[in-house]
Amino acid sequence: MTQVKSGMSRGVSSDFTNWDRKFLLLIVILGLVRLLFLIVSPLELSPDEAYYWDWSRHLAFGYYSKPPMVAWLIWLSTHLLPQTEFGVRFPAVLLNLFTTLGIFLLARKMAGARAGLLAALSYSATVGSAVSGYIMTIDAPLLCFWIWTLYSFWRARETELGKGSRKALVLWAFSGLFCGLALLSKQTSVALTGACALFFILSLGPLRAIRHKGAYVFFGIQLLVLVPFLLWNYNHGWITFVHTAHHFEQAEKTHLFRLDTFLELIGSQAGLITPIIFISLFCASIWAVGEIFKSSKNSDQWQERVSQLVLLVLSGPLPLLAVFILSLKQRVNANWPAPFYLSLSVLLGLWLVKEGVSGKSAPFSGCRRLYRPGIILGAVLVAILYALPFLFVHTPLSGSKIDPTVRLRGWKELASKADTFLSSFPAPERTFIVARRRQSASELAFYMAGKPRVYRWNGFDRKIKSQYELWPSPIDKKGWDALVVVEEGKGLDGLEQCFRSFFPLGKIRVRLGRDRLRLFNVYEGRGLKKWASR
Repeated sequence: MTQVKSGMSRGVSSDFTNWDRKFLLLIVILGLVRLLFLIVSPLELSPDEAYYWDWSRHLAFGYYSKPPMVAWLIWLSTHLLPQTEFGVRFPAVLLNLFTTLGIFLLARKMAGARAGLLAALSYSATVGSAVSGYIMTIDAPLLCFWIWTLYSFWRARETELGKGSRKALVLWAFSGLFCGLALLSKQTSVALTGACALFFILSLGPLRAIRHKGAYVFFGIQLLVLVPFLLWNYNHGWITFVHTAHHFEQAEKTHLFRLDTFLELIGSQAGLITPIIFISLFCASIWAVGEIFKSSKNSDQWQERVSQLVLLVLSGPLPLLAVFILSLKQRVNANWPAPFYLSLSVLLGLWLVKEGVSGKSAPFSGCRRLYRPGIILGAVLVAILYALPFLFVHTPLSGSKIDPTVRLRGWKELASKADTFLSSFPAPERTFIVARRRQSASELAFYMAGKPRVYRWNGFDRKIKSQYELWPSPIDKKGWDALVVVEEGKGLDGLEQCFRSFFPLGKIRVRLGRDRLRLFNVYEGRGLKKWASR
């Protein structure tokens, strides 16, 4: 294999430059803005955030629908900070900053500090980055560990080419560790493992890849990290994998292409990435693919210039293309492609500063003029996003179909009114809380006084549809009373049969705007007799 200078691209300096200083300024501004917004934001926890917080009170190596990383991080944060919205969401701010740092370092390593700054800036100026830097869900750790996997992976390969075999093995181990942590964050990380495996095969050839020590270290560390999670799933009927498979059942049943879901995905991605940056990322992807094919016959160029493009294409544009193809068969959640834009952002930084491998100007060079207006538009959209929670509540649009804050409002009021009902019970200390949906169960658990354990009723067959069905039932509370909170229009499904007596107490109305209400029926169950069993 050809030896290569540090930095892979000749002329890339490791000295601290003015571009590095500008990046540090960017990180400081991002950190301060997001911390300030976290402190003053009126938005309550989303149902998913409250759900993951409830997981964190029952630490385990796995959960019904997702790996355990998000629960572990929330547990750590809420034990160092108060159990408030700030405590739950603080990890999202830190993880987002480390994600941006990882993008900068990877692009810097490949093409210099200017490319790093441009890549980090393009990622930061997206609505998706702003959301993942505030809302604490599985995407926040996924994105962070994903980009640090790629950075460590590239450093390991570069060190190995420079004949630093011992240091390379350490870097392969770090890369495997970060990839394992990404796999413990979200199942999408399987695509990252696959991309790295393909890179080994394409850069070394199948036979040399099989004998490569770094590959064994990289994949072996991942497996070691995953062992507890796999054992937990084995003991729970592989429930996480079964749940994941359900996401693709719709595609298997569909025999025709669906243009509506395809266009829906394009619209959601253009909105999250912002339209102009989305177009720029597309141009950078076409450029990268073209460079790979133009240089495929030149081994020196493969080692020094094209291998970095191959790694980025395999972990960015290629899986993104697969998601768009899937959208022709079924509806795809808007956040599924999120990690692929990390590599795309790095590609964009490279495209903006590099000439083609052939020495000629890169194709679509005219499109580079879109970068500045794209960043400006992205910054404006991010600013609007931060302003929305304060604007919507004071306008007639509050609670409307276009109000994106609805899912993050009204839960405190629901919990407060539920507490009022609970205080009227003859023995509140011997009363437990029951909800029908996991969203309301988790929100009540977080916002009610004392943060009580809330049980979810899912019928007598107790079919597993959430984490609540995996936790112990309240059968140990026989003779206790229950406060039951049920969404308007959702039946009791036999819950009344579990108590000696069962009767309605009233309704809870949570107004979310001029024309929108969240309605709940409230019941009292006296004397628990039985509960569903699995």
